[in-house]
Amino acid sequence: MTISPDTGNKFIEGGDDSLSRYLKSDTPETKEIKSLQGKEYEYSDYLATIEYSIARYFYENDRTIKDKDAIAALNNIKNNYDKKISFFKQDLEIEIIENLLELLEDEPISHHEFKLAIDYVLEVIDNRSWMEDEQAYLKWAAYAMELFTEKESKEYEKSIKKLAARVGLSSKHADLMLMKGEEEDYFEFVEKYGAEGREELTEEELVAEIETNFLSMPEDEKFDFLLENSPEFYELVGLYLSDLSERGDFDKIQDLYRKLTERYNDFLYLYVYIGGVYLEKDPSLAKFYFQEALETLDRLDELSDTTREVLRAQFLSLIKKLK
Repeated sequence: MTISPDTGNKFIEGGDDSLSRYLKSDTPETKEIKSLQGKEYEYSDYLATIEYSIARYFYENDRTIKDKDAIAALNNIKNNYDKKISFFKQDLEIEIIENLLELLEDEPISHHEFKLAIDYVLEVIDNRSWMEDEQAYLKWAAYAMELFTEKESKEYEKSIKKLAARVGLSSKHADLMLMKGEEEDYFEFVEKYGAEGREELTEEELVAEIETNFLSMPEDEKFDFLLENSPEFYELVGLYLSDLSERGDFDKIQDLYRKLTERYNDFLYLYVYIGGVYLEKDPSLAKFYFQEALETLDRLDELSDTTREVLRAQFLSLIKKLK
């Protein structure tokens, strides 16, 4: 992916220039900045320029590049930004540098702030490494920057929802992965129960925070919260049922089960969790709940065929063992 000498862009023409010339000297104040987490708005122009450059290059120039190529480009720029621009040979690097130069020429930042901006984007890429897709970040960036066509966006959203279902995440987790507006439901919940003043959380930290704060609620608040929000926070139903089971409070388990089934149709994971609660105490009742889960499974359209068949096999295996 080397650039052609006859492209006519500013890097070939000004190859003796360097990025460092467009940066300001560090000050004691800027050196104290440890991370741009929580400072996204202040540095949004720089972060957006880097990410948009990567996303546009992927979408318009080379759909074969992978997240590791973006990581390599960013690390090379960060480690060699003081070198002449002609040092950089990869088209992706040049795309990023070209757009950064246009911004830095009018709005320079310090050397330290520049490296922190690169580090921030590297962390964003790394946060999607668990998705087992070599282009997880690139696809998300193209989607988030609205470069995808309507058809491509819908296909991407469908793939993320399938992934979320496969790994046991709720629909709201999927929306959070897509950076859709519904993520405010999470932040409202976390803020209400003591997360004020904290830096922005990663997806994994956010889920852990929600679980911790839920368990710290007064008993009546837990019950009421689940009645209002169970389908979106179904993992918390499992936590609460497990807690009630350990305390031997099966009357409250049945009360919650009755009220949730009255309010929500086809609540698959409720049957699964409550079946697990009764495996040892009452195997015949556990079998009933797993049979309910099996019947519910066939009525759910949002699950992928693969997920449906995996769950079906698991439910049938449990039912068979309980005969």
